[in-house]
Amino acid sequence: MEYFPIKNITTYTSNWIIKARVVYRTPIRQLKGDTPFFYADIVDKHGDSIRIKFWGKAATKWDEHVEKGKVYAFSKGIVDLSNKKYNNTDHNYEIRLNAESTIEPVEDDGDITTERYHKILSLRDVNSMPIGAGTNFDVLCIIRQVGELIKVNTKAGYETSRRNLTIVDSSGYEMEVSLWGELTTIPILDDVEGKAVIISNLTMKEWQGARNCNTISSSDIKLATQESLRDKERLSQLEEWYASAKDKNDLFKTMKPQTQASTQTYEVTDIASLMNKSKGNFTITAKLRKIYWKNKDGARRLSYQSCPVCIKKVLMDEGSNKFKCISCGDAVVTPVNRYFFHCAFIDHSGKLSAQINSDIGEKMLGKPASFLEELDDEQLKDYVDVKSIYKDYKVSGYLKGNMYNGETRYQLNITKLEPLDYVMEAELLLDSMQITYDSVLNFLGISSEGSKEKKAKLEE
Repeated sequence: MEYFPIKNITTYTSNWIIKARVVYRTPIRQLKGDTPFFYADIVDKHGDSIRIKFWGKAATKWDEHVEKGKVYAFSKGIVDLSNKKYNNTDHNYEIRLNAESTIEPVEDDGDITTERYHKILSLRDVNSMPIGAGTNFDVLCIIRQVGELIKVNTKAGYETSRRNLTIVDSSGYEMEVSLWGELTTIPILDDVEGKAVIISNLTMKEWQGARNCNTISSSDIKLATQESLRDKERLSQLEEWYASAKDKNDLFKTMKPQTQASTQTYEVTDIASLMNKSKGNFTITAKLRKIYWKNKDGARRLSYQSCPVCIKKVLMDEGSNKFKCISCGDAVVTPVNRYFFHCAFIDHSGKLSAQINSDIGEKMLGKPASFLEELDDEQLKDYVDVKSIYKDYKVSGYLKGNMYNGETRYQLNITKLEPLDYVMEAELLLDSMQITYDSVLNFLGISSEGSKEKKAKLEE
């Protein structure tokens, strides 16, 4: 039988039969309304891959019949456009199989690869990727360093594991990848430093201009092989580049948050001067005047329910009464309350609006967001409007402009906040007030000729 090539599948093709190997599949899970769902990626003998999806009765029927690594003949499915936000295969289409579709095991004659071709991005591409692109991607890279396995106690009250990898590629960039959960203990990590790997289904996040990547439930790490790459020379080029870079002790362009933070300098100023700026990093000494903890409708807006892995907002599935993270592929998660609110600072020169996130909010309010969520409205009002304001802080951050009714309004995005140390602040002010002897002479209009003699007499 002549099977239909995956690369020719479109919404205009019909009566096709595909012979393909299942190279990846997800566990079956319940979506909104208790609808069962799973998907799989399949590849044919030409190396082309496409995603197949199973919903409802189809998911229940085919769950035990579709196994990773097995070869099947697929037919009678519906072809849809691929949603690139959730589908990282190269194909422009995906297949929806139903209970009436046909899936038959066929003989594995070895003509189909056991791996799919990967959608590889360079680290340079990741660095220039638009914020909020929302796509998952794969990287071909060298692992420079494997970090220690650590246990993380989430604010939701459960324990998970995390391990950080430092990776590089031939674009010259270096990036940190955070592994979560089961991926932190896979055997490959025991002896992988200096080797080429493919890390699949990564998500990118940016914090204060620095980028790193996180794994999700469908992510995977494996040693790179020629069979898993469409461009067969790419692997050898990467390995040759890294060997040369090691010999030359080349430095890499880092995207690590701590590196960026260590190079930032903050201009000390007051609020009035700050409002005349349009960009830059600044430090002010100011008093917390107000915390905006209600929206226009009177509802609370101090925090949001976030995913413990990617920190993005999660949604409640009304059908299953569980929280799910869209960014992590509709994974069911136990959410973590994270601060996100606005406040106002004042000093002798004016008033300034600021945006507060996460740890900064906990430092300001002295309690985790989950604690405040448990307070009733009267208790919360007392805590936020009475106990927490009119305190002095040393505030550092960067300006961000927003358009409002045709007018640009600036707010300070805070990156560091410390309670004001009055003794240290007084010492800094006294030090900044020191002036030279010559400047006194200039102020008094006295000639500087013979200033050394005059200074000596004055000191006597």
